[in-house]
Amino acid sequence: MLDVGNRLCAGGVLALTAIARPAEVHRGPADYVVLVQRRSGQVLNAGGRLAVIPKGFHGPMVDYRGDARIGATLLRELEEELFGRADVDSTTGPQRAAAPMHPSRLSDPMRWLTEVPGRMRLDFTGFGLNLVSGNYEFAGLVVVEDEEFWARFGGAIEANWETIGLRQFSTLDHAALAELVRDQGWSNEGLFALLLGLRRLTETGKDRVDLPEIGWELQ
Repeated sequence: MLDVGNRLCAGGVLALTAIARPAEVHRGPADYVVLVQRRSGQVLNAGGRLAVIPKGFHGPMVDYRGDARIGATLLRELEEELFGRADVDSTTGPQRAAAPMHPSRLSDPMRWLTEVPGRMRLDFTGFGLNLVSGNYEFAGLVVVEDEEFWARFGGAIEANWETIGLRQFSTLDHAALAELVRDQGWSNEGLFALLLGLRRLTETGKDRVDLPEIGWELQ
């Protein structure tokens, strides 16, 4: 299992996405909305299971050296799976654009997020070797810190064909998140990324979070 240099080993990059929302009369205090998907039966990996979003295989598009960065795959998956960029979907055919992630080609939500430093944060929360699939998994957390994003683009967020259902959870809804963690429908790598992402949000989210306590235990 550990001799990855001498066996076929594909890689996955997946992240919990948390978007800051302002306080609202009908919902309550300021929080983050956390997005969870149920995977389509058409996907190669974790079909029909719960997973964080975005989630995809790690690999280059055009720039084989630059795209080796894990963050490059994560940004591309955000564009594809949440912001409607079908032209960066590697399953639909060859890539013809010389620079598919050039600023002039970005979706409106992604362009807004990347225009000003600090609007979005990418945290890598863990690395694991999946003993079920044999893949390696990079788990991350995507945090949109600027509340204005939800007001501007919340209605434009829409999952692609890889998802048959998208759900949102408030980081102040302790009971719902505890129930979500215990759901038996999770893919193994999805639960791995969810727990690490929630644990990181507990450290950084301040008054926006009321999350279940997540610890480590060896058995």
